[in-house]
This record gives sequence, C-alpha cells and structure tokens, in this order.
Amino acid sequence: MTLQPMNALIIVEVKKLYRDLMNLAVMVLMPVGLTLIFYLALSSVTNDYYPVPGMNHFEYLLPGVMGYAVIYMGMMVALSLVEYRKSGLLKRVQTTPVSPSAYLGSHIVANMIIAVVQGLIVLLVAQLLGYVPLGGVVGLLIAILFLALLAVTAVGFGLLTAAVAKDTGAASGIAAIFIVPMMMFGALLAVFNETTRNIARFMPNYYVSDSLSVIFHTGNLSDPVIWQNLLILTAISLVIIVAGIQLFKRAEY
Repeated sequence: MTLQPMNALIIVEVKKLYRDLMNLAVMVLMPVGLTLIFYLALSSVTNDYYPVPGMNHFEYLLPGVMGYAVIYMGMMVALSLVEYRKSGLLKRVQTTPVSPSAYLGSHIVANMIIAVVQGLIVLLVAQLLGYVPLGGVVGLLIAILFLALLAVTAVGFGLLTAAVAKDTGAASGIAAIFIVPMMMFGALLAVFNETTRNIARFMPNYYVSDSLSVIFHTGNLSDPVIWQNLLILTAISLVIIVAGIQLFKRAEY
C-alpha cells in the first residue's frame, strides 16, 4: 500500500466537510450543543465523591463528554459507508487502482482527525464557560493522543456496523448498541460506586474519561494510571480496528 493515494483520499474525506455545509454544521454543533446541555443542566450540581474539592458535576463529567463526542463518530462512519454501498461507490472503488486497504486507511485517518477536533471543541467551549483545565500543553497533547486512539476504536465500531447493516436505519440501530452503554458508563454519567465503575471498565472510552480526569483535574501527568490506561486503550483500539477492517473487507471486497 503506497501512501500517495491514501493521502489523496484523506484530503478528499476532509474536504467533504466544508463542501457539505450541513455536514459541517452537524460536526461542529453536536459537540457545542452537547457541552452547553451538560453545562446548563449540571454546573450547579455538586457531590462528595469528586476528586477535587469545589468541583461541580459539569466539570467532573467534562472528560467523559469529550470522549462521547468522539465515539459518536462510529455512527457517522457506519452511516456513510452504508450510504456509499447503496450508491455503488464501493463497487466503483474496486475498479480503480486504489486498494481496499488504502481506502479504509484513509477513512480511519480522516475520521480520526475529525473526531479529535470534535473532542477539542468540547474542551474549548468549556473553557469559554469558565472551566480551567490543568496539565498545560503537555497534558493537552496527551489528551489528544487518548482522543485519537478512541477515534480509531470508534471507526472500528463503525466498520463492524457497516459490515452487517443493510441500510442506514439498521446501521443507526446497531450503532446505538455500542454508543449508549459507552455514553452511560464510559463517560462516567452513571458511575457512582465501585460496581458501576467495574461495568465502566468494559467500555473503551472509560480509559479516556479516567485519564483525562487526572490530567485536567489534577495536572498530575506522572500518575501511573494515565500510562496504564493508555496501554489498555491501545490494545483495545488495535483489536477493534483490525476486526472491523477484516470483517468489512470480507463483506464488501
């Protein structure tokens, strides 16, 4: 697989955003709206189990909201691939010199970039609302790495969904099967005790929420849990994306 056609395809995928203003609006407004909803609903709520004194529930959940903005990309990937199949685009790709690996690789990288930007939009809006993240530039770079790995996982889920879904309606339903549990548990929305935390550990985005909480809430970048979570998330991402690519290639090519 040569990088030149793959790079060209990545550029094409990214360009689709500003060529389709409606799609661009959805990509931008989703994380903005999500952040505003959580802020308006939860910024006045406090509890005793927060890791930092004086924190409100919006600030506690913010790392999880950043991760949720990323995992939502899995549904978008599934819907776009199913639509490409219906329109015959995937069949036409097979008649070109572009290999399936290059085509799928471009999807992974392009959507990874988009998903990371969506996660960072959440953080930016939160800062405009008064949230002050700790960790500095290094902490932000580590957070981007976590978001990028989670985006790879989300794309993998999207590929798995597109491989079995026959239409966009089925793709939406199947995508909800993995998005809803990750929203409730992986984003820490329903994590209140050790039992729910143990359930959350089965969700890929939990390791993002947990690490970003340490980075942005405490600024302790040497905490071993950050690097432990990074290794776990890397392994999960590799397994899911490889499984997604293999199943989708077998179904389509």
